[in-house]
Amino acid sequence: MKVLKGRQKPIIEVCNFSFSYEDIDEQRLFDRLDFKLNQNEVTLLMGASGSGKSSLALCLNGLYPEAVEGTSSGDIFFLGRHIQEYETGELTQEIGIVFQDPESQFCMITVEDELAFTLENRKIPASDIRSRIESALRAVGMEGFNQHNIHELSGGQKQKIALAAVLLLEPGLLILDEPTANLDPISSLDFVKLVEEIQEEQKMSVLIIEHQAEEWLRLIERVLVLGRDGKLLADDTPDRLFSEQKQLLEQEGVFLPGEYSSTPAFREKWNWGMQSRENVLSVRDLSFSHGKQSVLKNVNMDVHGGEFIAVAGENGAGKSTLLQLLAGLLEPEKGDISMFDHPLGKWQENDLRKRMGFVFQNPEHQFITDTVYEELTFGMKLNGYAEEEMKNIAGGLMEQFHLKECRNSNPFALSGGQKRRLSVATVLDETPDILLFDEPTFGQDAATTAELMDYVMGLKAKGMAIIFVTHDMNIVDAADHAVILKQGEVAFSGPPNSLWKEERLLHEARLRLPARFRKRRREGEIYDLIH
Repeated sequence: MKVLKGRQKPIIEVCNFSFSYEDIDEQRLFDRLDFKLNQNEVTLLMGASGSGKSSLALCLNGLYPEAVEGTSSGDIFFLGRHIQEYETGELTQEIGIVFQDPESQFCMITVEDELAFTLENRKIPASDIRSRIESALRAVGMEGFNQHNIHELSGGQKQKIALAAVLLLEPGLLILDEPTANLDPISSLDFVKLVEEIQEEQKMSVLIIEHQAEEWLRLIERVLVLGRDGKLLADDTPDRLFSEQKQLLEQEGVFLPGEYSSTPAFREKWNWGMQSRENVLSVRDLSFSHGKQSVLKNVNMDVHGGEFIAVAGENGAGKSTLLQLLAGLLEPEKGDISMFDHPLGKWQENDLRKRMGFVFQNPEHQFITDTVYEELTFGMKLNGYAEEEMKNIAGGLMEQFHLKECRNSNPFALSGGQKRRLSVATVLDETPDILLFDEPTFGQDAATTAELMDYVMGLKAKGMAIIFVTHDMNIVDAADHAVILKQGEVAFSGPPNSLWKEERLLHEARLRLPARFRKRRREGEIYDLIH
């Protein structure tokens, strides 16, 4: 952890700043915020899901409120100059943002074209473009990827290209919005190290928005915490905040880094054992390819009623593809999938969707209506539910997933965490036998993660089969059964306690031990991996 530097001239100064969206009648998203970001300082911004962290970042670089239907009051200064004094587009070059979903900021097909597009917009001479691209790729460890198709890169590689594009702007302030949320554990560590090296070399200010702070502790000098009420709850050094304000942070649903947390491990809370041995889903010799590229090879697995299976592996290992095959959204190249002893392909679509729910990795891929309420009731309308029954079910789901205040909001206008909660809620309007989740806790704070897991584990206790694709090793630790994919093949299938003994496999699959083990190692304890 870095030591806080002495008094410095602020790069950003926020004075009595408030902001609200015009289509939300509730309280302001931010209420009279006052804080500063110093030059050459790394600051962490935390807060509950939906507290406005991403919106605040877009206010800082001048995109909000002009780009949305919103209103603001108060002042924001960049290097002593009011942001309203900057020309259109000028401030977005001075304050660069890498978004939660890197694909949302790509507009070209190849890596080189994407980076060249950034430079052309800055009116960089054509003679300088190639050398600047090479320099940016070298800075993020992506040399030689010039002609690669961006959309065929792994999640970690896409994140690096998004960072390279922002670095070409030569910003004074770099904002990273949950940059590691979609990365496997080792890719996350690599990205943190990369940011640390770039920050040290280029002496830029960095604002990191993250729910999970543990990997960033060695970089950050200050932590800001946004409250659910729109106010700034804390502005302090990491050690003092996480040591002295635990109760406040836990009340706000903020994840405490492992070394400061006394919360019981997920395994202790949620590993309840299996409730049934009924085979609900069988996979035999399953293979799949994208064009000439093999994605999955000879996968075998059985899923039982009341069983919680966690599927993990590095970015690009085939996890999401496996889930889409199990859901019947893709056709296998080879092999068989059966649900309740009947081939998956022979199920009527309507019957299949009643018995199996699927939550996409990108929540927006499953939204089809204009409001949260319509999204929750869409399936019920198709199945002939009465209006009052739909109202009661949707109301209960909005209450359960903290979406009541968003009832009439457009699903695409929600925060990242709210979108994820809505995507989960939409598959729970009925009670399927099997639930498939692709990264369901991505973008969630500690409180909503715990509430989601409580709800899902309650369904498991009633005999529902649950399959999670996840990068969160604490959730893998709570599963009945772990499946580890490595280069499209099953490298491990068995109870998590057996997996934790396979440290070489964990390293090769770019995974890590769960927090409970890492904490004990830091404290020098000798522990039994079986327990």
